[in-house]
Amino acid sequence: MRCGVGVRAAVVCCAAFGVAVVLGARWERALVIEPVDGVRLYGQSSENGPSNGATQRLQTLAGALAASYSFTNFNQDRLAIEFRLARAAWARYDGTFGYYKRDIAAIDAWHNAARQGAYKLAVKQRRGQAQLDAAMVSLQGERDAKVRDYMTARGFKLDGDVAAVDIPALVKKNGPLLNPVGQTLDRIAIQRGYASDSLIGAAASLVQTALAYRAPPAVEPDGRHTGGLLPPATALLKGWGDCDTKTALLSSILVNWPQMRAVGVAVPGHYLMGVLRIPNKGDAFVEYDGLQYVLIEPAGPAWLPPGQIAQSTLTLLEAGDGFKIEPFF
Repeated sequence: MRCGVGVRAAVVCCAAFGVAVVLGARWERALVIEPVDGVRLYGQSSENGPSNGATQRLQTLAGALAASYSFTNFNQDRLAIEFRLARAAWARYDGTFGYYKRDIAAIDAWHNAARQGAYKLAVKQRRGQAQLDAAMVSLQGERDAKVRDYMTARGFKLDGDVAAVDIPALVKKNGPLLNPVGQTLDRIAIQRGYASDSLIGAAASLVQTALAYRAPPAVEPDGRHTGGLLPPATALLKGWGDCDTKTALLSSILVNWPQMRAVGVAVPGHYLMGVLRIPNKGDAFVEYDGLQYVLIEPAGPAWLPPGQIAQSTLTLLEAGDGFKIEPFF
């Protein structure tokens, strides 16, 4: 396997990806992040680094929420973007993310009642054990489908009994909502003559440095399970997030350029992403499905251009296991 990075980084990135390729469909089971209360938290970590003097202004207006940011990109240009969303629209949007155990308990209550009903019917009609067993299997399948559909609708996926935020689905859903930010950056790129690398770098600078680093709670006070993640538009309006939150936000902005392709990379206690690009000398990257993806650290507050990753992330990749790669778009 060939990597276009420095000698040490080449060993790290290529060896790590080699494990993912060999494991194939088993990579999900190789993820060593331990679930918390039945939920897999993709990442919380960050690594301090230089700031670029970014600022943010968050406003609660009469009918809308607004966020204005200024930051310096890797071209050393000062840039500014603004995002706003009607308060009612945001309430609907944010309220559809995250699940409640009471909702799953209601499905289980239905399942138990249905099982009892099936048993009583079997006794009344003098059905055999095989018929009763078949009815119970059917009801179990219906129960599992109801839970899966509910979790999918709330932005989660299930791996057995363990729940995790479905970040690729979240990115696809949020792309259109974050399109105004993508359009703003696109106009800036045209005005300043930026190539695609500079455009990606501008979006990365915004997410890394203009949004504060803060880890969301895994469970909100009202009992809503969030998987330790803020939905992208909520993160942008609140002005903060951790590594998986910021990765979902950055990817939801980048998805608005048709030529862009990206993957998420989960390592124990951390989450980052890669963009499809031919690596420059010294860039850290992974390969997925035969293509090279240059790594980006959206977490901040370290200000790292695409291709540079935190030493802590490099160490995790060097371990060569306990991570997964998943395509975003």
